[in-house]
Order: sequence, then structure tokens, then C-alpha cells
Amino acid sequence: MEVLDIYWILLWTCLGFALLSIFLGNMLDGILDSIFDSLGEFFNPLLVFGTLSVVAGSGVLWTKYSQTNPVYVLLISVLTGIGAYILIYHFLVIPMSNAESSTSISVNDLKGRTGEVITTIPATGMGEVLIPSSQGSRHETALSFDRQEIKQGKTIVVVEVKDQLLYVSELEEL
Repeated sequence: MEVLDIYWILLWTCLGFALLSIFLGNMLDGILDSIFDSLGEFFNPLLVFGTLSVVAGSGVLWTKYSQTNPVYVLLISVLTGIGAYILIYHFLVIPMSNAESSTSISVNDLKGRTGEVITTIPATGMGEVLIPSSQGSRHETALSFDRQEIKQGKTIVVVEVKDQLLYVSELEEL
């Protein structure tokens, strides 16, 4: 077996893993997460297989199109892979790990927002309000801040949020 064959096998193995991850991504994600989580964020499948692909591809190109000594080809390929690893880590993994996984807002962020009563709020009980937002409308449980009944269809403002409950007051039209 020649050195070029080893690079090709590594390249095709990484390509095969990429195709498998497309079709069986969720299942592989669970398996690989358990393996790679113990190694830390710096060693995740994206980085490992991406780096191996770059090393193999670089090895194929340097072996096939230059007369460089195979030891130097391996050294150049590994250095190219390390460079790719650093680029992938800093420009793909870090931004993705810092990205929000949800576009929804916290119930605590609703203070000061306006909405509409969809279930009448009794003076001493709970009702339901609809709070519109750019991410979509939310239904929340609400109590009357002023301890006055607020009828269905009235416009309200969220005065306070305590224990995941909204305390609202009727917003009077001017």
C-alpha cells in the first residue's frame, strides 16, 4: 500500500462520515456527543473530521502533484490541517456555541409590554392575556395589579412579573 492510498482512504472515510451524518445525524450526534463531551469543546466531531479531511486532501495533492519527500508531505499536510482546525474552531465552532438556541423571550422581559385580555381577569383571581411580539404572540397567566376586574378584550400593560405571573393594569385610551 502506497502513501497516496492511505491519504485516499482517509479522505473517503471522512467523506463517508459526512454523508452518514447527513442521513443519520441525530443518532450519530447522540453517540458522538457522549464520546466527545468527555474530551471537551476543543475536540468535537466537526473539528476532528474536518481536520482529517484537510490533512488527507492536502496529502493527496502534495503527493500527486509534487516530487516532495513523503515525510515532508505528511508534515505539510499536518500543518495545513492544524491551520484548518484553528480556522474552523474560531470562525465556526465558537460563534455557533455562542449563538442563542431560542428566539423566544423570557417572561421577565415582558414588563412594560402591552397586550389584550383573552380570559377575563377577576379582581382577586387569575386570567389570561395575549402579548404580541416580533417572535410571535404569547399567552400568559395574569393577575390584576390594581385588584380590579379587567374584562376580556381590554388592552393591558404588564406592570410587574413575579413567580412567572404577570401583574397587569388596564390601559385606558386617551
